[in-house]
Amino acid sequence: MKKFQFHLGKLLSYKDQNLENEMMILGGLTRQLSDEMDKQLELEDQLEKSQKNYERDMAASITATACQVYLHYMSFLKEQIKIVEKRIDEITEKIDIQIEVVKNLKLETRSLEIVKENRYDEYKKEMVKETEKAMEEFITTSKIMKDGS
Repeated sequence: MKKFQFHLGKLLSYKDQNLENEMMILGGLTRQLSDEMDKQLELEDQLEKSQKNYERDMAASITATACQVYLHYMSFLKEQIKIVEKRIDEITEKIDIQIEVVKNLKLETRSLEIVKENRYDEYKKEMVKETEKAMEEFITTSKIMKDGS
């Protein structure tokens, strides 16, 4: 009996490896997104604390210089938040693109796996037919030999 060989096996292996690499890229992008979102939350927390301190100190009548420091710091935090939001948008866009890449690779890989399964089923049917044929030949041969004796 001949052994089952899938002639597109190397291609399937390549696609599987490629899919794994793209999934790792997607994981890295997701991690970057999470980091940026953490930065955003931290900056927003700092801004909120700074605004509360500013309001508290304004009620206690602070100097004009201290007032300017608070205002500049809060302006700086707002700019940092905008920068982080822009990075979040960029990463989200990259994630969306990467998801499409992964979907397409999964589809290609699954298609190859279906072809492999179908060919293996055909191989099994062929092996059953060959076994049945060999059995018939054996029975016929042994009947002929028995009758001939």
